[in-house]
Amino acid sequence: MGTLREHSVSYETYLQDFKSIVDGKSEKTFYESPYWLDYTRANYERMQRFGSRFRLNKKLYNLLIALDQSLTIYCITEPWCGDAAFALPALECFAEVNPGLIELRIVYRDASPEIMNNHLTHGARAIPKVLIANNTEGILWTWGPRPSTLQNLVKEWLSEGATKEEKLKKATQWYLRDQGETIQKDWIEGVQSIK
Repeated sequence: MGTLREHSVSYETYLQDFKSIVDGKSEKTFYESPYWLDYTRANYERMQRFGSRFRLNKKLYNLLIALDQSLTIYCITEPWCGDAAFALPALECFAEVNPGLIELRIVYRDASPEIMNNHLTHGARAIPKVLIANNTEGILWTWGPRPSTLQNLVKEWLSEGATKEEKLKKATQWYLRDQGETIQKDWIEGVQSIK
């Protein structure tokens, strides 16, 4: 199967790959579909906008800066993932707080099915799936595929018969209202659990 590190790329490499898809220069046949290419382009724009507005709260900053062990944030995702467009800017910010001890790496879900299948969420290949690992790749905490409050809302919307398009629209509106507060609350709990 290989290690998480062997199956991952740096966040910078992921962003370069993402940009090549957006620019229509990717060799990945999945993005030959106009629907998925347009959706991925929209995700790229969402990620850029959300990242420029994201602000780290002081409590999480203090927890991250006080870490005394090296951690790797492995995010299993794909550029077409709508939830990742909002999660990745936050994860990047978290890693940048303590770059000597925290590293963000990306695992492509579709290129690493064995990794994804070992980290399912309620039996589903839901992404983004985030794994916080120590130096020996022991998993200390997991998060995903979306902030806890939104996850509960999505379950509610789907049980009420919302279509995929309705769910996506409502989730995007929720992310824009929340501005990253809930992911930070989730991460405060997570970081406290590994200290």
